Amino acid sequence: MSSKPRGSAKKSAKIHCEECKKVISKRDQALFVEEEVGRYFCDEGCIVSHFTPEIEKLEREYGKHVSPQDLSSEERERYAHFRWMALENPDEVWMETLPKGDRRYTLISEYTPESKKVWAVAVCLMLRGEPSFLYLAFVSSDRGLVDVFRRGDQMSVVKDGGASETTEEGSPVRSRGEDSESDRLAEPWTEADSVRAMIIRSRKANDIAPEDFGFYQKCLEETLQKPNELWSYQPKSAKRIYHFIKRYDHDEPYWYVVIAKDTADETQIEIIDVFPTRDPELVGMCRHGKKEVLGSPSSMDQAEAGENLLPEKVRRNIH
Repeated sequence: MSSKPRGSAKKSAKIHCEECKKVISKRDQALFVEEEVGRYFCDEGCIVSHFTPEIEKLEREYGKHVSPQDLSSEERERYAHFRWMALENPDEVWMETLPKGDRRYTLISEYTPESKKVWAVAVCLMLRGEPSFLYLAFVSSDRGLVDVFRRGDQMSVVKDGGASETTEEGSPVRSRGEDSESDRLAEPWTEADSVRAMIIRSRKANDIAPEDFGFYQKCLEETLQKPNELWSYQPKSAKRIYHFIKRYDHDEPYWYVVIAKDTADETQIEIIDVFPTRDPELVGMCRHGKKEVLGSPSSMDQAEAGENLLPEKVRRNIH
């Protein structure tokens, strides 16, 4: 989700985060999600905060037009993977230029699971021809709802070997690695990015302050070794993601969450994010994917004996 935009400021100029305004000390550490405006961001949290008003506006619009006769909650969950498939391989691409200059894209694909016609819709920004920031994604059986989000100009889509390439006025979108001026190119936006973004922007103002996270550092190793819950999921074309959750029952109970992913080295996992929280709703959002079975029926005795209760496939990766 990062790259140097074309037409960016001179290297000698100071770079400020568009959201928090702090100076970004090294140019190649700046994050970007588009090139049209060329905003700089210091971290993913600031990106999410900056675009939250637009996210909420689109969510309200979705809520206004969704029909009670649309898919049930169980069907939406069952077909949820189509949203990420649409991001990678859309049947339709629509581009809308916003007043601030951003080009917002709507990617749509049609599927027929269980002989039912279903559309997957993803509204996003793009960078280097790849989805870079996801505003909204949903599945629906209502053509009218899908039509609401067909905005701007429809772009042609050329599919080659399962991959999609969008073109506007006959000019192909640049693929990653094509711009020699780029410091670090954008990676495709995945389900894992969306889950993390949703968690970040859902933190409440009265939750544990980020500046106090350091007081909970001792919880990291305990949560990795002996979580109360472990959830995992496999984003399409990405490494498996793990959510380790441990509850601490003190005067004011709290949870500690570790988000990690597999790496190319089968003996290691990479920690993506860690945070404490007192908000049970935020913890509920971290219960994403499949709940892993921890230990055996005698797990309480094992825990008291200091044994690691993680499944072997996860335990071998934690050091």
